[in-house]
Amino acid sequence: MNALALRFDFDELTIPVLGRNDNGLLLYGFAELSGDREGFSVETVHLAEGTVLRRGGNRECGRPAAFADELFRRIAAVIENDRTVLGRHAAMEWAELVERHSEPA
Repeated sequence: MNALALRFDFDELTIPVLGRNDNGLLLYGFAELSGDREGFSVETVHLAEGTVLRRGGNRECGRPAAFADELFRRIAAVIENDRTVLGRHAAMEWAELVERHSEPA
């Protein structure tokens, strides 16, 4: 099977602050997932107002973008974790995509 890709829309994705979700950040947008029948990873995150975060780094004008890189890692950790609500939704959507691509033509 070739690599698969999926757009996963999210709203109210919570990034914990100091380990607490009740005072965390809420984010809206979509993530581009890629992988195979074994699983997926987040490749890019598109926030609602147009900011794009990339797995490979978010350098700006030749300077590191530590905050953007950390934000990407934290968003990806929520989506890739099937113990979170959004992670379970992403895993279900991914399983449906794999199933559709596994069916005989």
